[in-house]
Amino acid sequence: MHSLERGSGKASYELVDDGIVEVRMSGLIVPSNAGALSASVLDVVSDQGAAGVLSSLETAMLALPPIDPRHYAYVPSGMRGVPVAVLVSPQQLHLYQDVAQAAATMGTIRRAFLSREEAQEWLREQARALAANRVWRPMRRSPP
Repeated sequence: MHSLERGSGKASYELVDDGIVEVRMSGLIVPSNAGALSASVLDVVSDQGAAGVLSSLETAMLALPPIDPRHYAYVPSGMRGVPVAVLVSPQQLHLYQDVAQAAATMGTIRRAFLSREEAQEWLREQARALAANRVWRPMRRSPP
């Protein structure tokens, strides 16, 4: 397991089955480190060619204002299609559903889950769909 720290926030990560990177966020996640920590994780995901990210915020303390779509400007355009399932506690669910909506407005794929199993299944489905689209698009665009 590897880790990154940005101020009071920490992300520990490892590549697991199906090309998914599992990330465990901990510490205090605030506006000054939330984007930087997430961007660092996306860099790692990109380097490892991961199909998706399962990020757990269960042990992190979130102190974020309402997130608007501009928050997701840190996500490079090539990484916007990488699905991220976020595992949250029941107390964090409402907050993170709003965050996921802002992310969707910027073309990023985020979804909050209370169950690790549901999050993993959703990631596998997203990865399969994205892989199928990568095959289908070139075929669709090539001349007959």
